[in-house]
Amino acid sequence: MSQEAIESIFTIPFYPKLNKTAPYKRTPKAVRMLKAFIIKHTKADFVVITNELNEFLWERGIRKPPRKVKVRAIVETIEEEKIATIELIHEKVDISARPDLEGISLPGELEEEDEEDEEEDDSSISEELLEEAVTEEQEEEKEKEK
Repeated sequence: MSQEAIESIFTIPFYPKLNKTAPYKRTPKAVRMLKAFIIKHTKADFVVITNELNEFLWERGIRKPPRKVKVRAIVETIEEEKIATIELIHEKVDISARPDLEGISLPGELEEEDEEDEEEDDSSISEELLEEAVTEEQEEEKEKEK
């Protein structure tokens, strides 16, 4: 009943073999290749793929899986069986390490700024429309008086 956990990071290329596969079979074959790669390199008996990784593989459909995937494999030994759990690794860019990216806003920051700009734009548009409506009403009243 010993529990050991060994963690490894792998980058798995799919496309040398997937180019020779029919388009409507590519993502299922990528999943099988992923499991085979992990079994071969970790000597695991069973492979468990997390939901996040599975969704990442199927994100673009059955015909266009990602060209390669960077994963973390955690191998646990439970009752004489090795079980490998595979997680997707998200790499984040550190701006301080890349000075050429200083002026560029990251995708998350850009969305927040856009939302603020839209709110400001909506208020200015509504004020302009209100002013136009008031001036039109005043012109109509002047015409009626004449």
